[in-house]
Amino acid sequence: MDIVSDTTSYCAQFLNSKSPSVYRRIIENCRDIGRNALKRDYYVPPTFKKMAYRQYDGTGILAINRTQQEFCARGRRMDAVIGKERVMSTPDLHLAVLVDNSDQMTAWARSVMLGRKIPEERAPLTLAKIATIALFEEIRDAQTKSLIAFGSGVDTYDGIDYKRLLAENGSGCCRLDLALAELLRMRWDLRKGERQLIILTSMPPDTGTGILLEDIGVQEASLIYMRRMIKNGVRILYLPIFTQMELVDTKIGVCSSRNFAQRIHKLGIAVSLIGQSDTFVHAMRVGIKQMLQRDV
Repeated sequence: MDIVSDTTSYCAQFLNSKSPSVYRRIIENCRDIGRNALKRDYYVPPTFKKMAYRQYDGTGILAINRTQQEFCARGRRMDAVIGKERVMSTPDLHLAVLVDNSDQMTAWARSVMLGRKIPEERAPLTLAKIATIALFEEIRDAQTKSLIAFGSGVDTYDGIDYKRLLAENGSGCCRLDLALAELLRMRWDLRKGERQLIILTSMPPDTGTGILLEDIGVQEASLIYMRRMIKNGVRILYLPIFTQMELVDTKIGVCSSRNFAQRIHKLGIAVSLIGQSDTFVHAMRVGIKQMLQRDV
């Protein structure tokens, strides 16, 4: 059994037992998954060059204007001679993860839609939990980390609480638009530095009412919010989780999972499909690499 399949089984056990030993195994496995997916060959935070001024130490060049200012303030002293040079700087990283906790992500809901029993460990929500923990555990350089679970409403985590995340088990319809709106309300997209948003979901947004115009409305709103974030320089990765390909073309509103992902891709957003557990690490690696390579 591979590490992802192993971890999905532990997640299913934890829902029923809340065992501390099972919890530890989940976290340890997620760290290994994150290490394999992100750090093996490419994950390097973006950098840029800027001019740095410091006491002259023989490197770089003299900053005449700064030195004159220092001489006026302190007199002609050697330690008042200022040098300048270009140095590499890493901007602050703000990481946000949106996790779809709607009923459509659970094994129970998928069983009803397909007319047969689906094991809990094959539920898209289980893979979404593993991906979230792996991301937060491996991307440790982020100055801020934000987690929002969304279903019929949004659940904004004040702190990253893995036990609370693992206990999530479906909460109505899929209101991705509300989760994106919450980030905009927080002005998260306007924070200084590098902003990376990762969305883990399955079916397209819906209202749960079955009313066509209402479902179209939340789908279009989600696309509008993502387009606005892109204009503000946010890097976005959309990770649709399709563990049952029979549902990939099931239409909700005017979109199926497949063509909603295609519409997101047309916005210039990185999209990488997470399928069964054997492709999980590869899908994360490819998706994040694409996100980091996007121009903003």
